[in-house]
Amino acid sequence: MLLATDGSASADGAAGLVAELHRRGAGAVHVLAVFEPAPVPVPSADPSLAAMTSMAGDQTLRDEFFARVERQVERCFAGDASVQVERVEGSPVRAIVDSATRCSADLIITGLRVHSLIDRFVGDETALRVTRATDRPVFAVSPSLTQLPRHAVVGIDFSKASMRAAVAAAGMLGDGGTLTLLHARPRLDMAAASDDGIDVAYASGVTAALDGMRGSMAASHPRLTIEAERRDGEAAESVLTYAVAAKADFVAVGRHRRSAIAHAVLGSVATSLLRKARVSVLVLPPGNND
Repeated sequence: MLLATDGSASADGAAGLVAELHRRGAGAVHVLAVFEPAPVPVPSADPSLAAMTSMAGDQTLRDEFFARVERQVERCFAGDASVQVERVEGSPVRAIVDSATRCSADLIITGLRVHSLIDRFVGDETALRVTRATDRPVFAVSPSLTQLPRHAVVGIDFSKASMRAAVAAAGMLGDGGTLTLLHARPRLDMAAASDDGIDVAYASGVTAALDGMRGSMAASHPRLTIEAERRDGEAAESVLTYAVAAKADFVAVGRHRRSAIAHAVLGSVATSLLRKARVSVLVLPPGNND
C-alpha cells in the first residue's frame, strides 16, 4: 500500500486506516510526503533579494510540512520502525504515480479533501488527478474513517469495471460487513423506457441481473451481507445519496476507458463522486478490455 499524506487533518483518516490495515497484516506500507514549493515573490528593487527571501520562506514551510507528516505517522503507527516516510519535493500527482510504480503498490491511499469551486479552477484536486494518471486503484479516505470499513456501496452498471469495483470493495470490508450493489437508471433512460412501454421488461432484467450478481458475490464472500438496490437518477448522485442515508463507510466505482469526446459528453461517475463525496471513495482503474 502507498499512503500519500500531507500530514493534515484531512489525511488523518487515510493514515489511521492504513495503520489499522497494517496491524492486521494487510502488507507492507510505503508512506510518501510530497512538498510542493510555492514561492511567493517579495517586492524588492533587488530581484536576487526577492528570490532569497522566497527561498528562505520555502525552507521554513518545507521543514514544517515534513515535521507535520512525521508527527502524524508517529501517532498513527505508534512508532513502528518498519514504516518510513519518503520525502519528495515537486508535483504531488506525478510523485504519487511514480512512487506507486516504483514500489509496485497494489493500492494508493490518500486523504479525501472537500473541494470548493476555486480548488477546481486552480487544479487542487489531488485525489481526482491521481485517479486519472495512474493504472492502480485509488482510495480517497475521509477524515472520519480510521477503522476497517463495515459498509460499502458500489455503483453497478454491469460493466467489467463495476464488477471489479464490487470485488475490490468486498475485499476492504471486515467480517460481518455489508456490501450494497446499487444500480441507478438515468432519468433520460427512464423517459424513453416509459414512452416505449419497456419499463417492466427493463426493471425485470435489472432485478434478475442484480440478483445474479448478489448471489455470486455472496457465494464468494460468505462472511459478508450482500444487498442489491435499484434507484432512478444519475449514478453518482444516487450512490452518494444512498450511502449517506445508510451511513456507509465508503462508495466504490470502476472507471471506464473512454475517448476524450465521450468523456466530455458523458462525464465521469468517478469524477462526480470525488468532487461531491462526503464519504470515502474507492476508484478502480480501467482494465485492458474495458
